[in-house]
Parts: sequence; structure tokens; C-alpha cells
Amino acid sequence: MKVGYGELLRGNRNFRSLWFAEIISFLGDWFNTIALYTIVLELSGSGRAVAGMLIAKTLPAFLVTPLAGPFVDRFDRRTILILTDLARAVLAVGLILAHRAESLFGLYACQVAMVAMTGIFFPARSAAIPQICRDDEIAPANALSGGTWSVMLALGAAFGGWVTAALGTDISLGLDSLTFVVSALFLLALPRLPAPAAESGHDRSFLAGLKHLVTTRRTLALAALKPMLALGGGALLVIPVLASTAFPGKSGPLWMGVLYAARGIGALIGSVVLIRIFGESSRTLRRVLLGLFPVAALAYASLAIVPTIQMAAVSYFVAAIASGAVWVMSGTLLQREGDKNFLGRIFAVEFGVMTLMVSATSFIGGELLDRTSLAPGEVGAIFGLGLFIPFFVWGGYLLFERGQLRDSAGRVPPPTGVTPELFEAAPDRDPDSRD
Repeated sequence: MKVGYGELLRGNRNFRSLWFAEIISFLGDWFNTIALYTIVLELSGSGRAVAGMLIAKTLPAFLVTPLAGPFVDRFDRRTILILTDLARAVLAVGLILAHRAESLFGLYACQVAMVAMTGIFFPARSAAIPQICRDDEIAPANALSGGTWSVMLALGAAFGGWVTAALGTDISLGLDSLTFVVSALFLLALPRLPAPAAESGHDRSFLAGLKHLVTTRRTLALAALKPMLALGGGALLVIPVLASTAFPGKSGPLWMGVLYAARGIGALIGSVVLIRIFGESSRTLRRVLLGLFPVAALAYASLAIVPTIQMAAVSYFVAAIASGAVWVMSGTLLQREGDKNFLGRIFAVEFGVMTLMVSATSFIGGELLDRTSLAPGEVGAIFGLGLFIPFFVWGGYLLFERGQLRDSAGRVPPPTGVTPELFEAAPDRDPDSRD
């Protein structure tokens, strides 16, 4: 039986505490984003500098992957979440000091350190969800988390754009610092969350986790989905440029907030609504994932031809519906099917490689903006079309897996330990759920 969102929040106090922390933290993220892009454009006026900031907001998470994964699988995850929040609160104050010194290097340095902390925080949070949620709560928990990110993107981007325009970038960055402190206070309500690998005596090294990931075909395929989604990262890079130069008469932090808000509303629908429409069974989620990549690809491709910033907002809205659903569905499948002793390292590699892809596409996008005559919308469209690559890769994997699981008579056998009669009587049971 499906667990409703309200039922989950009422009945699971630990997830409720984590969710409240996410609301506050995600809100602050978008104060940070719009303020930083505004500062970088103010100090440099360069698309390459904007790309550099996007890289600073992503690449460090990849660089700390070999440390983050074993760290999350070794130490108490509640402690990790609280300490990384407090560290980011201090570093957000450093951003204000760097801005007042008009130091791009200082801005990049503080942001790099903040994202390194985020590279530890996110795998710890993802690995903690199966510890505080029952199996039937994992899908709605991921949907709520994804929806929260989306709502905070919409509200935070719009409100952050207004605050930055009306009160200045330093106020926005100060509010960002405060949100990390409030988030840490909510996380104090969580119980101890010891890593399963630490208690079971499993090898907790990064190489052991990497070997497990590479040799477990389904886990590897699922962990590749978010990094492949990041092939469209160049379409996100052009948001600050579109909002600043592409549409005369409609530019500045407020319009940047509008584009991010449109993306947030779309991601909310993709995160919360689609999983309710299509269902939560693993087999259904894998099939729905296949159709989401071309939707995002075509939506981003339309940026090349949209005549107004309002139409650009519609393009980001549609693309975000698809990408938000990919985020929630792939995360749910990994938490259900991944080995609990390796989840910290699995999510660290997933998050790290995803941020590496965003960094790479951002660098290439910045070079295209500065070195070619391509319009910002055309650059976004090029990267959007790249999302047909994961469509073909994931589709090929599903076909391969289907063929591997059939017996000599062409039938899909039931999972190990399940009788054929019971298997046939359980329509929600996924015959492909084992590795």
C-alpha cells in the first residue's frame, strides 16, 4: 500500500526533522546562487567567469569523492550532516568578506570549500534515508525531498532575486549563512545514524566501494543516470546570461529569479506528481525513466528559437519536469536495491561524477559563449540535445538486462526464493529487482 506524503510526515519524526532541515537549507542555496552570479557578472562581465563560478559550485564535490564515500560509510551520519552544515555557515560569511574585497579568487575559494562540504553532506543524507524510513516510505521520502528542492528553487530563486535586487548581494549571502545554522538545529533532533559498514566489519575503503559498483551491473547503471543527466548542464549555465543580455528590457537579478523559479516549479511536478501518476514499482520507474530524457532534450533544444524570456521560462519548466523525475526515480531505485554496506560510497561516486559532468559542460559552455558567435540560447540547445545520449544508453541497458534475465524458453524467471505461484500473484513485485 502506498504511503501518502502527509502520512509519512506525521508518522516518521526522524524524516520530518530531516525534511525541515532541507527546507531551510535549500532556501539558502538559491540566495547564494543568484547573489554569486550577480557578483561575478558585476566584477568581470565575462561568460567564462560565470562558467568558472558554476565549476566552483560543482567540481569540488567530485574531488572529495574518494574521501566522502568512505567517510559516510565509517562515521555517524547525523554528526556528519550537522558538522558540514556549520562549516558551510562559516564559509558563507567568507563570501561576504571576499565580495567586499572585490576578490574573485576569494569568492571562488570560499565557494570551493562550501561545495566540498556539500560533497560530503549529500551522500550522507542519501545514505541516511533508508536508515530512518521503511522500504515503503523510501519512494515518497525521495519525492518529498525532490519536491522540497523544487519548491525552494522556485521560492528561493524568486525571493532571492528580489532580495538581491532590493537589498544587495551581501544580505542574500548573510541569509544563506543563517539557513545553514537553522538546518543544523533541526538535524540535532535525529538519532544516532551509525554506518552499517562500520558495524558489520565490511571493508570501508573507497577502492572496495568502487569495485562493488563496477561489478554490480544494475547498481552501476542506476548510479550513472544522474551523471548522464548532467550532460545538459550547459543549458543551465546560460540562465544568468539569458537573464542579463539576451532579452533587452527584461534583464537583471529579478528575471534571473524568474527563470530559476520556472525551473523549480517544473522540478516540483516532476518530483512529486509523476511518481504518483505512474506508480512506485521498480519495474515501472525504470521504464518511465527511459521516456524522460528526450523530453528534457527537446525542451532545452527549444531555447535556440524562443523569442521572449517568458518562453525561455516555459522551456526550463518543461525540461525540469523531466529532470526532477529522473532525480527522484533513480535515487529511489538506488536506495531500494543498493547494498546498504556500500550506500555512502555509491552516492558519493554518483554525486561526484555528476558534479564533474556539470563542471565539464559548464567549462565547454563558457568557452562557446566567449569564443564563438553562438547566442546563449543556441549554446543551451546544443547541450540539451546531448540528453539523447542517456536515452540510448539507458534504453540499451534495459534491453540487455531483459535478454539476460530470460530463460531458455524466453520467460522471465521469478526472483530467487519466490515461488512461481507467489510471483504471479504479486503484480507489484519486480522480476528484474535482483542484480
